[in-house]
Amino acid sequence: MKIYVTSRQSSTLDLWASLLRSDSAVIEFVDESRRTVQADVLVMSGVWAFDRYGGRPDREKAQILPNLRGDGLPSWIVVPPFRPVVESNGEIIVREDFEQVSPAYHAVLQSLRAIRDKFGCSVELVLGLPLLGMDNPLDESTPASVAQAIQVFMRE
Repeated sequence: MKIYVTSRQSSTLDLWASLLRSDSAVIEFVDESRRTVQADVLVMSGVWAFDRYGGRPDREKAQILPNLRGDGLPSWIVVPPFRPVVESNGEIIVREDFEQVSPAYHAVLQSLRAIRDKFGCSVELVLGLPLLGMDNPLDESTPASVAQAIQVFMRE
C-alpha cells in the first residue's frame, strides 16, 4: 500500500514528515501546490464528502463511496468514522473504551483497514490533510497519532 500525505503548506508537510519518519517508500509527502497525485483512493472528512459523494455519518466504520462525478479526484472516496459514542444521562458521550483514543488515530486506522479489506494491499491512497481537517502546521498531536495508526496497521 502506498500512502501519499498531501498539503499545499510546506510547513505542514515538514512537520508530518518529521513525525511519521517513514523508513520505506510506503509514505510520500507531496506539496500539492507543485504537483498533483494520481491515486486510487482519497480519504476525506464527511464534512466535505457526504454532499458530493453520498453517505452519512457512521461511527462504526469507514465508508467507501464511489466517485462518479468525474471531478478529477480518485475513483473511490473513503470517509473515516468518528469515535463510538453512547448515551449517558441524556447526553451523548464518547464510549468509555475510546476516551483515550485519539480521533485522528481511530479515523486513519479504521480507514486503512477498510481500504485494505476492499482493495487489497496494492492500492495507492491519498491522505489529503486539508480535506481531513488536519492541515495545521502547529498541531503535532494529530500527525503523531496518525503515525501510530500507520505503524499499528503495518504490523497487522
